[in-house]
Amino acid sequence: MLSSFLLVCGPLWAHHGNSAYDEQHWITLAGTVTEFVWSNPHCQIFMDVKDDKGGVVNWAIESQSPGILRRNGWTRTIFKPGDQISVTLAPAKNRAPVGFSGNALGKIVFADGRVLKMDVR
Repeated sequence: MLSSFLLVCGPLWAHHGNSAYDEQHWITLAGTVTEFVWSNPHCQIFMDVKDDKGGVVNWAIESQSPGILRRNGWTRTIFKPGDQISVTLAPAKNRAPVGFSGNALGKIVFADGRVLKMDVR
């Protein structure tokens, strides 16, 4: 019985961990939105960011679920390709261009100064 429980519930625990992200060293990136995906379990923001050498790197940023974001004033059309934003995020520990910006430390700021929150309350 215990093995059946672990087989069914194990993936749930694995999914909700943020062990892939370095939550001790948050960074802020500025760039251009290329795509916004409004879907469960987590919405995704894709953006082009210039690297140290002037090249462009496409970052994938994980946020919260649509329900949580909606309670914080977000909509499925809040980002459009071409929007200039800065995102405070926990980067991937393996240095891949992915990050997590889905808690109280995460922040998104539009070029006009509007700030988006991701409060999980």
